[in-house]
Amino acid sequence: AGLSLAAGLEGTLRQALRAAAGELGVAPEALAAAVAGGDQAATEALAEHAAVGETSFWRQAEGLVALAGRLAARPGPLSVWSAGCASGEEPYSLAVALREAGRDRPEDRILATDVSARALARAEAGLYRARALRRLPRPLAGRWFHASDRGARVDAGLAALVTFRRHNLLAPPPPGPFDAVLCRNVLIYFEPEVAARALRSLAGALAPGGLLLLGPVELPLATGLGLRQVEEGGATLLLRP
Repeated sequence: AGLSLAAGLEGTLRQALRAAAGELGVAPEALAAAVAGGDQAATEALAEHAAVGETSFWRQAEGLVALAGRLAARPGPLSVWSAGCASGEEPYSLAVALREAGRDRPEDRILATDVSARALARAEAGLYRARALRRLPRPLAGRWFHASDRGARVDAGLAALVTFRRHNLLAPPPPGPFDAVLCRNVLIYFEPEVAARALRSLAGALAPGGLLLLGPVELPLATGLGLRQVEEGGATLLLRP
């Protein structure tokens, strides 16, 4: 799956091993041996628990707003890929940003993918607690979420723009090409050579003139991909010529 749980994340690995082993009814040592031996089911179970899913709506919002502003006036339906979407906050946030930028095209599509089936199930439910919405300005939350006794639910029209699918970033990309690809705060958990491989796949999925949005600390990893940096609204987008 590309995840590297060194550099301070040993505790996360231990917890993930225990949780995945308990789920499968085996000892942690047996699960570790199965993963090291290449067992697919064991590896998927460990990845489910080891993937760092910390996210929220409107995180690093300047990038979302800049991207939505660039995409808003494009002709024809948009095709966007949100890679490593966790529990859905990023693709839904982009959908909000597009609506707020004046883009209201029901034929637009945002494909959101993640390696964790559990995270995707939460994303498809579209129901979030207050902590996930803590960064989202109140007027936007009022327009695009509906309160219930179980939390805040994504507006149905907004949710219709987003399709969720399980995908490993080290596998071939979904069918494109895409007008934009987002992959933020995911590659920081990869070893440099693995991150470079994933980035080549992400950049290769872009249509000519397509835009790649990474997390700010991940931008140096994209050097040498032939993408041009575009500065806008305090954010850096990467443009495929």
